[in-house]
Order: sequence, then C-alpha cells, then structure tokens
Amino acid sequence: NVDDSDGYCGAVLNRAGEIHLAACKAARPDPVKLAGQLFSREMDDQYETFLGAAAAYADVLGEAGLAEYRRRAGEAWEKLPPRFQGRGTMQDHEPDYDSLKGILDFFAERDGDVEARIALRAKDLSSPWRYLELAEFCLSQGREEEALKRAEEGLWIFEDGKPDERLVGFVVQLLVKGKRKADAEALMWRTFEKSPSFELYGKLRSIGGVSVRERAIAFLEERLAREKPSQWRFPSTLFIQILMKEKMFDRAWQIARRHGTSPGLAEALARASEASHPAEALEVYTQRVESMVNSSSGYEEASRLVAHMAHLRSAAEQAAYVDGLKARYNRRRNFMKLLG
Repeated sequence: NVDDSDGYCGAVLNRAGEIHLAACKAARPDPVKLAGQLFSREMDDQYETFLGAAAAYADVLGEAGLAEYRRRAGEAWEKLPPRFQGRGTMQDHEPDYDSLKGILDFFAERDGDVEARIALRAKDLSSPWRYLELAEFCLSQGREEEALKRAEEGLWIFEDGKPDERLVGFVVQLLVKGKRKADAEALMWRTFEKSPSFELYGKLRSIGGVSVRERAIAFLEERLAREKPSQWRFPSTLFIQILMKEKMFDRAWQIARRHGTSPGLAEALARASEASHPAEALEVYTQRVESMVNSSSGYEEASRLVAHMAHLRSAAEQAAYVDGLKARYNRRRNFMKLLG
C-alpha cells in the first residue's frame, strides 16, 4: 500500500511497461503465449499499465498473437450480457466490460468494420451517456440519420428520469441541421419545463428568439409560486439569472426581495445593475462589507468594496458611511488602516 498522491508510482508503472515492451521486442517470445499473458494482464490491471496492449505489442505479437488476443477477448465478451435500461443490466462490480469493448474495438477498427464497432457500443445502452456515445460514433462515421435515431431512442427510453442535457443538445443540433427547427424547439421546451437550467434557456433563446423570454418567465414565475426557499436552497436562483441575462433588473430585484436569494447571486445582481439600481446595490454591498469585517479575514476586500461604493452616492453620504464604520470597528486597527 503506497501513497501515490504525487503520481510517482504511476510513472514507475508506466516505465515498467515500457521496459517490458522493449524486452519483448528484443527477446521475441512465443506470440500466442505472449498474447495470453498480455490479455490476462490487461484484464487484471488496475493501473492501466497494459491498457491497449494489443495495439502496443502488435509488431511483437504478429498475426498469430493478435488472433489469439482477439479470440480470448471475443470469448469473454460473448459471456457478458447486454446492458440496457430495465433488463439484463450488469452489476456495478463487472470490471471487464469497457476493457473488452476497447480491445475488440481496436480489432474492428483495424478491419474497417464499422458495423462491428457500432454493435460493440450498442451492447451497453444502460444510460443516456451510452446512447450519446453511440450516437456520436455514428455521426463520426458519416451516419447522421442513424445517429439521430439512436439519440432520440435514448431520450425516449430515459424520458421518466431527469433529461440529459448533453443528449438533448446533440438531438437539437441534428434537428436544426436537418431544417427541423420546430421539432428542435419543441424538444427544448419539453426538457426545460421538466428540468429548467440556465444553459437550456440560452439554447432555447438562440433557437426561438425573443418570444422564448415571456413564455419562460411565465413558466418560472408559476413554478416559483409553488416552491419554498430554505436556508441552503433558493428556488428563485434560475429565475433571477435569466432576468439578469435579459437585463430585466426591475423584475429581478422584485423577485429577490419577494423570494430571497443567495448572497453570491445578490452581489452579482448588484454588480450587473448598479448603474440603474444604485440603492439596491448599496444595500447588498453594505451587508457584504459587514460580513467580511466580522469574519476578520476580508479586510482588504471590504476596503475595496467600500471605495467602490463611493461611485454610487454623494460624497457626503459616503463620508457618513465611512465614519460610521470607523465608529463601530475602531478597535480593528488593520481595517482602520485600510479605510484611511
């Protein structure tokens, strides 16, 4: 048992792998026997020292050794059940699946057998990510229609769970490219209304234009009315972020006051709208200064924020504020020095 937090042992193992390969090139062991040894090592290797051994040792193995490697991987692969949602799903402790798929994909690519490579990926459809992986591969092979079919199938299979934004984005991209913009927008709306996010809103906005804004705002406002904030969760966050993006600062401050928001987002809103809403920004900054001074670890940042606040009000108001800080925190000498 070794602490390898600095990666030293990993480097040693990689070096050992290089030495083993060099030794095999020099000694030229029996290729069939070597194939069996390398296959066992790759399958049992927890540190990827022998990952991709078939490709790395191809010159040493020759056709006989590569055929043996492929035979062993193929036999092991056939024993594994398909992985897909609901039925025949393998247990989490099955370590051989991806390793075997990688080995057989090397041979299929070597043969130029695209169908075999697709079949390898189609054996594991246990998650939206696996569907995306398959669809992206189909697209990379020029099979755009099949890529869209596979990706849409993944969305349908997993429609009861949280939408996978990566898979949704892939389908939307192909729908738009295929001049099916209405279908793309409908998919985006279904996804947004099921699991809204700032990223999804941005994509919706880019597809649907200004008309998206009012529909999204109405949806989020109705949704917000049903949710209650807690100490650590503010349902208003996404709504405020979208209003900020649209520069609807009056509405954003109304939502923040009515439903609350996190200190970080309140400060971001203050920064974004201080030109049009200086009073609200000053209120947020004042609370932030108090928090930093009371923590005794943010004197420099607090002093910079105090100086910034001078741009948002008259000199007399700023002077009165600074005098008040000095009166309350006069025993904090480091902070007093920074205030000047």
